[in-house]
Amino acid sequence: MGQGPSVWRDLGIAAALAAVSGAVAIHFELHETMFSMSRNWEYLQLDELPFVLFVFAICLTVMNARRLMQLRRLLRENRHLAQKALEAQEAERKFLARELHDELGQYLNAIKLDSQAIPAERPGGPVVDAARRIAANADHVYAAVGDMIRRLRPVALDELGLVAALEACIDRWRVLKPTLIIRLTLEGELQGLGETLNLALYRIVQEALTNCVRHSGAAWASVQLRRGARDGISLIVEDDGKGLDPSWPRTAGNGLAGIRERVDLLGGTLAVLSGVEGGVTIRVHLPVGGGPA
Repeated sequence: MGQGPSVWRDLGIAAALAAVSGAVAIHFELHETMFSMSRNWEYLQLDELPFVLFVFAICLTVMNARRLMQLRRLLRENRHLAQKALEAQEAERKFLARELHDELGQYLNAIKLDSQAIPAERPGGPVVDAARRIAANADHVYAAVGDMIRRLRPVALDELGLVAALEACIDRWRVLKPTLIIRLTLEGELQGLGETLNLALYRIVQEALTNCVRHSGAAWASVQLRRGARDGISLIVEDDGKGLDPSWPRTAGNGLAGIRERVDLLGGTLAVLSGVEGGVTIRVHLPVGGGPA
């Protein structure tokens, strides 16, 4: 995702083209040929044309450099706005999760308690059966609300940290998809990364596993999170599923697009690999304590 590799690639292509054009010019003696052809047009001063073209090339280079600086400034501003939008989205998710837990959860508990009190006052009959159904429905809605709260904002992430939140996330997928074997490997010091980095890593793992469960048909998946002494955070999520469609870069869904956006905003790199025989590997590298350049 960084700009460095593409810049060096472009410089390499330019140097190769310059070398090839120089070799062709030497082989065909283009300068001498052009000089002999321009002698018939001396009154037009065509021999001064190389100097004019040289100045024109310098002007183009300067203007291109100015445009590049402007684009980089606009890119920084766009990343800043996108980061603010993402922070606002997460704050709204946190608010909604708290409201669902405090308000809706409170009323669901009240409904269940009231329904459980009915049999004691009016034992037997259809009213008791209705009260029991109400209590069961309240339990069902409460479980659905709890699932929504976990998806909106992982409670374990705020209360226990990244490691516990990832373990809880994977345990939940193991319950929902018991046929899928999920391995979690954690290495290095993963505490004290900060809310932004913790939330980004959690959301990336969440999106990657969601895609794996919904689309890949995999038998196993692996999540490897490692913090090195100097090289930041490395995250690898892979599976043995059916892989990605060959046109996936153009048809990437919201999951991969969301992962790419988060990685870009934090100044990291992302590689999504899919083999011919299937399987998907998502490699993410994020700097610690840094941001986008």
